[in-house]
Amino acid sequence: MLRFLPLKVGRLYRCLKLLLVVGLFVILLMNTHSLFASFQKNELTDRRFINLNKCPACFGTSWCRKFMNGQVSFETWGRLRFLDVFNVKNVYFAQYGEPREGTRRVVLKRLGSNQELAEIDQKICKRATGRPRCDLIQAMYKTEFARINGDVRLLTPEVVEGWSDLVHCPSQRLLDRVVRRYAETKDSGSFLLKNLKDTERMQLLMTLAFNPEPLVLQ
Repeated sequence: MLRFLPLKVGRLYRCLKLLLVVGLFVILLMNTHSLFASFQKNELTDRRFINLNKCPACFGTSWCRKFMNGQVSFETWGRLRFLDVFNVKNVYFAQYGEPREGTRRVVLKRLGSNQELAEIDQKICKRATGRPRCDLIQAMYKTEFARINGDVRLLTPEVVEGWSDLVHCPSQRLLDRVVRRYAETKDSGSFLLKNLKDTERMQLLMTLAFNPEPLVLQ
């Protein structure tokens, strides 16, 4: 009886492997149209995919024109959306091209997992409406960010203290530097929020509150 045990286990393993291969083949066959469409379409020109539809509840727009013009495109495997289930960190490899400089490889990364980004959306909605789901574009103008956007000329510690780890105990010098770097101005003096566009101010405040990583990197 013990002699046949390894044989049975081996047969079971081969059967499972065969079923897995057949299952993958069936999935590919059922999604053939989607696969061809994925290779033909540049999803980095899709406003929803790059979350442009959420602005001003987004992390900046300076590269939007490059995306919309098709200057950035996914590399081969990055075009297959069904593989996103394995891409928990939301990291993508792509090609970026400039007419005069040619093409170079770049790495794109969302500022969080899908779950983390969904939690940020829920926090914004709860602050604005008390409900976990809402129209983010409308909700942003019902939060304290809209009030600060209209009333505050200079970002000060008492306004943003405790919003996130970056401003857990901020100094005016730190905030001046954050705003100047965000506005891409010379590193001298206090940069007034009023010198930024309305959407830029909202993006800065929202980023500072929910995910200051891009401000730190900048």
